[in-house]
Amino acid sequence: MLDDNFNKFWVSFKAWHRCDLPDSSMLKDEYVQEGYEYVAAQYGNGFDSISYRYVNVDYDSLYQKEYGVEWIDLFDSDNTSVAAFKPFIELLYDVCVKTDERYRFTIAINERLRKFKIPYKLQSGKLKSEGYKSTEKIQKIVNYEMCERKIRFSEEMIMSQDFLDKKAALDYIVDSLQYLISVALGERVRDKYKALALTISEDENNKIYSVVKTELDELMKIANEFFDIRHNEYLNKAKEMRESLNDKMFIEYLYNRVYALTYLIRLKYTVKPKQEVQNG
Repeated sequence: MLDDNFNKFWVSFKAWHRCDLPDSSMLKDEYVQEGYEYVAAQYGNGFDSISYRYVNVDYDSLYQKEYGVEWIDLFDSDNTSVAAFKPFIELLYDVCVKTDERYRFTIAINERLRKFKIPYKLQSGKLKSEGYKSTEKIQKIVNYEMCERKIRFSEEMIMSQDFLDKKAALDYIVDSLQYLISVALGERVRDKYKALALTISEDENNKIYSVVKTELDELMKIANEFFDIRHNEYLNKAKEMRESLNDKMFIEYLYNRVYALTYLIRLKYTVKPKQEVQNG
């Protein structure tokens, strides 16, 4: 569905780039040129000259200079991808748009992305995946290298249509949850599950506590014992064969399940040095 929507978005964007952008005053003067078209005169047998403005950007030179690669003419096709559009729109924003017009340019791009239900947005000159989001905002960064960066990568990869990208997204989000478990208080894994559940609900008799603790146990069992998630070995610790995940929809189901729990833990995450976790 994303590919179909993006193809429609791209056709619309090309029309906007050709017809509206040159007259919008968003681009620097050197990237807009005057052109002339001759049409049959309204009166008489001659021709009238009509002027128009057009975008005149040497994308090939800019790509070579900024990215060190050849420009593949995106405008020559009605089919492109988010991966190809990302460096293009970021280059257009950074190099060609006037500094004081970047905000208006960002609004124009994001309105078109929303219109065609593309789950990305232009923010501070970077095209970012919106992915799954909660109304609650993450206020704390637990560990950028081991946790947050992997979550961001996973949010982008899960939106891809490529199977391996989706599989990598699942691996990354499970890695992030595993990190949160590893830094929780407790010697044994079961103790760590209890400690994390206590950050969500401090009452062990509360059903929320029970649900979170059970979900942690089940998700890590699925990741470590049932399927080839984060593991290359065919056999788990119990010498049982791990199944290979080949269903993209099931991968997305697991991803969303792990993502939701990881998001909840990050929202509630607190360090409680005095917290005692009982064995049992």
